[in-house]
Amino acid sequence: MDKATKQALPVFAVAFCIRIVAAIITTVTNLNPDSTADAVRFENTAALIAQGILKGEPYLLTSGSLKITEFLIPLSSPEIYKLWGTFLAPFWLLPGPSGLYARLGTAFLGAFAIYNVYVLARYYHSHRAGVIATLPMMFYPSIVAVHSTLLREALVLFGITTAARVLLVPSNKRSRLISYVLAGGLLHVALLLRDDNVIVYAAAIATAVTGYAITSGYLSKRTLGIGAALSPIGFVLSLPVIQDGIEFLARTRELRARGRAVYLPDVIPQTVFELAAFSWIGAVYFLYAPFPWMIETMPDLLVGIEGIVSMGFTLAGMWGIRSMIQKNKPVTAGLIVGLVLAVVLYGVGTVNYGTGMRHRQMFLWVIFLFGGIGIAEQIEFKWAFQSENSPDLRSGQISDRE
Repeated sequence: MDKATKQALPVFAVAFCIRIVAAIITTVTNLNPDSTADAVRFENTAALIAQGILKGEPYLLTSGSLKITEFLIPLSSPEIYKLWGTFLAPFWLLPGPSGLYARLGTAFLGAFAIYNVYVLARYYHSHRAGVIATLPMMFYPSIVAVHSTLLREALVLFGITTAARVLLVPSNKRSRLISYVLAGGLLHVALLLRDDNVIVYAAAIATAVTGYAITSGYLSKRTLGIGAALSPIGFVLSLPVIQDGIEFLARTRELRARGRAVYLPDVIPQTVFELAAFSWIGAVYFLYAPFPWMIETMPDLLVGIEGIVSMGFTLAGMWGIRSMIQKNKPVTAGLIVGLVLAVVLYGVGTVNYGTGMRHRQMFLWVIFLFGGIGIAEQIEFKWAFQSENSPDLRSGQISDRE
C-alpha cells in the first residue's frame, strides 16, 4: 500500500464510521429530520419494487413502470421515486433490516465522496489540504444527516466527485479513454437522479476543455478574438432560451415558497436584469442560510454555525484559487465556472433553507477544496505523530502528493 492510500484511508474510515452510527440512529429512532417525507416515500417504493421483483415483475405493485431506455437515455426525466426506488430495491431482497442496509449503502457513498475530495486536494496541494478540505464534509451535522437517510443526494455527490477525481487526478492504472468513459458513466447516473444539473456539468467541462485547448495551443489568439467578438451575438440569440429558464426558476420559487424555513418568498425574478440583480443575494442565502435572524430551533442553530464555517472556507478559497491557478489553470477555471453557475441557478430557484441545505451539498465540496488548499497554504499545522522535519510540515507539497 503506497503512502497516498495510507493517508487517505483514515479520512474515509472516520467519515464512514460517523455515518454508520448516524444510519443506525436514523433507523431505530425518529431523531433525523431528513428521514421523513421524500426519504419515507423512497423507502416504501423500494420495498414495493423488491416485492415485484420476487413475483417476477418489478413494477407490479407500483403505479406505472420504467422502461430500460429511461435508464440509458440522459435527460429522459423518469419518475424519480420509481427510479431511485429501483436503485434501492436490491437491499429489500436481503434478509434482515433492509432499511439499515440501504442507509449503510448511502453512508458508504457519502464517505467515498469525502475520500474523493481528499484525493483532489492532496494531488493539487498536500495531505494537510486534503484533511482540512474534508473536515466540514465529515462533521457537518446536515451532511451526516442526509448521508444516513435514503435520499439521493449521497449518490449524486458520489457521482460528481468521483467523476472529478477520475478526470482531474491522473492514474497509471487506467488509460485516458477509460477515465473518460468511467467519468461519463458516473455523470450519467448523477444526471438520472438530478437532471437539472446538466447545464452546470456542461459549463464546467466546456470551460476546462477550452482552457486546455488554449494552453496547449490548439486555439489561436485569432480564434479567441473571433469568439469574443461573436459572443454578444450568441447571447442575444440565446435570450429566448434564457428567458424560458428564468420563467422555470420563477415557477420553482413560487412552488417552494412555503413552510417555516422559507425566505424572501416575494422576490421572484422575471427578467434577465432582475435575475442578474438578485443572483448574488440568492447565492449567498443558498450557500450560508440560515442567518442569525432566521434561527428558531436547535437544528437551525447547527446549520447556521455550518454557514459561518462555510463563509470562512469561502474566504480562504481565494488563496486556494490562487494556488491552484499556478498548478492547473483549466481545472481551476472549470471548477469556478461550475460552482458559480450552480449557486446562481440554485440560489434563484431555492426559497427554503431546508431544501437549500440538501442541495448545496452537491457543490460545497468545491468551496471546501479551494478553502482547504488556501488554509494549508497560509497556516502551518503540526500533525500528531509527525516530526518537526517532516517534508509535509515544511512545505506540504512534494512528499505527500500522488
